[in-house]
Amino acid sequence: MTNSASNEAQSTDKKIRIVIADDHALVRDGIRARLELSDNLDIVAEAVDGLEAVKLTRLHQPDVVMLDISMPNCNGLEAARLIRQENKDCRILFLSMHDNPEYVQAAVKAGANGFLLKDVCASGMTSAIASVAAGGYYFSKSISLEALKEDNDKAENNPYNLTDRELDVLKGIAEGKANKEIASILGIGVRTVESHRQRMREKIGGGNSAQLTHIAMEMGLVGPTTESFLDL
Repeated sequence: MTNSASNEAQSTDKKIRIVIADDHALVRDGIRARLELSDNLDIVAEAVDGLEAVKLTRLHQPDVVMLDISMPNCNGLEAARLIRQENKDCRILFLSMHDNPEYVQAAVKAGANGFLLKDVCASGMTSAIASVAAGGYYFSKSISLEALKEDNDKAENNPYNLTDRELDVLKGIAEGKANKEIASILGIGVRTVESHRQRMREKIGGGNSAQLTHIAMEMGLVGPTTESFLDL
């Protein structure tokens, strides 16, 4: 094999495999056009919603998934959570028109490794993909660092990395509510509450209602009066 052929083979081996997810065809076409300018990027699939993004990620096992936030059936945030549960190694890069701190915080909490605004240039997009694929993080310059700092501060009060819904269920347990009552308050099914409780116990490492209540107190979800009542 000539040096030229050898270099070409190595270049192919090093291609970053990408799944794109956006419900607008024009946006996907624009992303593809920018990424195709780089020889080391390979778009292996395109999804039109969050559920398809999860399925295609499961099928193709890409290095990077690029997600829009607002998508039908399953939004980008929920898709990121599902992808992260199934694949710890896959890197997640959000591409959104919103630079609202709440969106950025929610994306990071869902497992994002980067957050780009849709007005990013081709070189900025490829740099972001390369950074997250290499294990780093990348955020558009216009995104407030305070948004990231606030999210890190919140993480200190959530050492078990519970989701917002799991925190809601934990709070309900600490307040002495039964699964049926928690389900009614949150507008979800009883089985869904049970599923959240099970995942929560797995993250925490077990625990009965009294122990979960104590953890809820430590996290500041409830006041000390709840535990005093349960101890009676």
